[in-house]
Amino acid sequence: MSSIKKIEVFFLEYPFPKKLNYKYSAGVVENMIVPVVKLTDSNNNYGLGEITHGQFTYEPIIGLIKHFSDLLKNTNSENINQAWEKMYGSSVFWNREGIGIGVMGGINIAMYDLLGKRMKIPVYKLLGGLQKEKIRIYASNGLFDNSKQLLEDANRAYSLGFRVYKMRVIDPDTVSDLVKSFNKKFKNRMQLIVDAVQGSSANPWATKVSVNLAKKLEKEEIVFLEEPCRVENLNGYKEIKKYSTLNIAGAESIPTARAFKKYLEEDVFDILQFDIATSGFIEGRRICDLAYIHNKPVAIHSWGSAISIMAGIHLGLTVPNVAFTEYCFMEHPINKELFENKKIEIINGFTPKPNSNGLGVLFKDVLSKKFQYKEKINTMISTNNDEIKLK
Repeated sequence: MSSIKKIEVFFLEYPFPKKLNYKYSAGVVENMIVPVVKLTDSNNNYGLGEITHGQFTYEPIIGLIKHFSDLLKNTNSENINQAWEKMYGSSVFWNREGIGIGVMGGINIAMYDLLGKRMKIPVYKLLGGLQKEKIRIYASNGLFDNSKQLLEDANRAYSLGFRVYKMRVIDPDTVSDLVKSFNKKFKNRMQLIVDAVQGSSANPWATKVSVNLAKKLEKEEIVFLEEPCRVENLNGYKEIKKYSTLNIAGAESIPTARAFKKYLEEDVFDILQFDIATSGFIEGRRICDLAYIHNKPVAIHSWGSAISIMAGIHLGLTVPNVAFTEYCFMEHPINKELFENKKIEIINGFTPKPNSNGLGVLFKDVLSKKFQYKEKINTMISTNNDEIKLK
């Protein structure tokens, strides 16, 4: 038996060159921030996880990692279910949803990775084995306000084997032209997902704007429209579903199956999305199973590094109703340092089952210096007091 010796978090950061100018409807993306969970056992083996919430905040992650590390210290590292329930049970008064679940999710992924590394088997075998031999994966970026950059980036994705690409909305009045330019260039070769990014916007559009956007995009060929409303706005989602035939997807910031339950009962999503580096494998599987009962496909959200990308792949391979998993396609060098084989194989839009011990990721302590993190106010979600877009 090996016991948990310690749980640490390492923040890695890569500032994007100004020329990339990544932005979207609710903010700008100036840095790639990767909060890596490293769980070490009593034999000095380690497993890796990731915490999506750490892209937005720093000090709460540090405190919660210490809290859960103290709680799990000296417990059996193989008892992953027990660890999850212990973390949740000890924090249930303040942690039914939100950042605490996100930290638990990162630890959960690291525990599976550790066990897979120790047993010399892929994580998907620990999750019940394969349901499919390969999983559809899409390139996720499109943080551009002009067709030149958008098409160049999409072409880069196509050349690497992707056949589905996701773009972000910057302005609902101009996005239709960008969609048209994409579909003209990649017709019958690559499909498009459009992310309105209103689910966690600090200053979301009026529902009417989202309804009108959905009507416009109906005329174009897209796979689905993601988060056209703030997550809390169930009536807004109902309005869009009433007036549009588009597939509507959401919502990555909903962390648990219990939290998703009302959205499924109200039938506001055609495709469910949860964030793998928030929900982890245990809660992620519960969400998939709940979606399965309601006959809904799942698109795993993975807006992070190689760690969360691989976690999405492993889980997706084991679940029948997972249609897609996501590959964060912003340009940065961190993934090459984390992927066990520097990159993953993508063939005609699919990635095959990984032949890895654990997730297929590794970590060297020198990365903390190479990609040194500087604590700051994150600009990814803008809190400027802009006028609400009404039409």
